[in-house]
Amino acid sequence: MILAVALALLSAIAFGVSDFLGGLAAMRLRVVPATAIIYLFSTFILAILVVLGDGEWSPASVLAGSAAGLLAIIGFLTFYAALALGPMSLASPLIAVLESVVPIAVAVARGERLTPWSWVAVTLAVASGILISVRRRSDPARVRVRTRTVVLSVVAGVSLGLSIVSLDLAPDESGLTSGLVESAVGLIVLAPLLALPAGGARARHALSLLDGDAVRARPPSPGAGRVPGIAAGVLLGGANALLLLALGSGSLAVVSVLVNLYPLATIALSRVALNERMAPAQALGVALALTATVLLAFAQT
Repeated sequence: MILAVALALLSAIAFGVSDFLGGLAAMRLRVVPATAIIYLFSTFILAILVVLGDGEWSPASVLAGSAAGLLAIIGFLTFYAALALGPMSLASPLIAVLESVVPIAVAVARGERLTPWSWVAVTLAVASGILISVRRRSDPARVRVRTRTVVLSVVAGVSLGLSIVSLDLAPDESGLTSGLVESAVGLIVLAPLLALPAGGARARHALSLLDGDAVRARPPSPGAGRVPGIAAGVLLGGANALLLLALGSGSLAVVSVLVNLYPLATIALSRVALNERMAPAQALGVALALTATVLLAFAQT
């Protein structure tokens, strides 16, 4: 169990650092190119793991992976867009809690009954979203949450949550094969998006909706954006590997709780590297979001 705890904590750190670096890459390189780089290197890591593993290919695993891939690419594009627009310390826990709530909502729609703790977690999640969205115009030193950040975060959380639901439909013997299909589908979707900027003003405007005002105001910095993008992709693939190792050596409940704390790493890095600050109400919202995520993780196991 000690090994599982250590692996789960390392996985959470890797996920959180990957999120921060991915947001940084999107900030410097724009969202679509940054997401493409992250997906490329994450897919490479997953491909190696599939070759080394014993997962089985089947029509069901490919179908589940394809559906998850379409949902996940929407989720990650809006996820990195929200992080790039910022503040990361507020967007990350909001996305994480929504990503946990959506599978619960789907389970309820299917007729499953929630435990009392699940309802407590959902209530905390709603409260956290309201608190995180609070604006403090009277204090210019505080980082305010824009409406665009909230909208992007909601889309990201819902899309990523639905992608998890889709992956859950894959047969147990699929291993990482459905995950590899998910990542490959994302790359296929990203390929034409990378060519859109050359297609005219309308195409450029469509993609600019993902980029924040600060990003659009300055030219992209490919050199400065590719390095964190590559690192984010490698860490994302490594985080998935650590997660699988943790699940193979310990309790699903314990591992899920620890891995769902990944926003803590993003919050810490954004505070140190970007000097992000938040109002007391927003800090309370972050705490409630993390608490809700942990409770939801217990409820799903």
